[in-house]
Amino acid sequence: MKFIKILSLATLFLLVNSTFVSAKVVSSESVMQIQNTTYQKHQILKMVDTVEVQDKLVKLGVNKVDAVNRINNMTPEEIQSLNTQLNEAPAGGIVGTVVTVLVVVAVLDLMGLTDVYPFIRPI
Repeated sequence: MKFIKILSLATLFLLVNSTFVSAKVVSSESVMQIQNTTYQKHQILKMVDTVEVQDKLVKLGVNKVDAVNRINNMTPEEIQSLNTQLNEAPAGGIVGTVVTVLVVVAVLDLMGLTDVYPFIRPI
């Protein structure tokens, strides 16, 4: 009788302290899309590490760290759009395209539409 009470108490304890886990099916397409976005973001960050892009950013007054933070905070749609622009740009225009996107973001910060660069105060 004592064994049944202990067993019942142990079972009740385990039921109360157990957590419920749920799982859902993840499609291959969604996994591939996430991987593609991650790859594209990595490629853009690699481009920002080049001396040419860093020189352009310095001339425009944009810190490399702020540019990297902005790229890391981009949505998958923004990453896709930027990647499309980079792929359509001529070979020498890649640096200009990256800088143009970062300048557009700075202008949006000035207008108060975004808050990416903390050192820019909206007008």
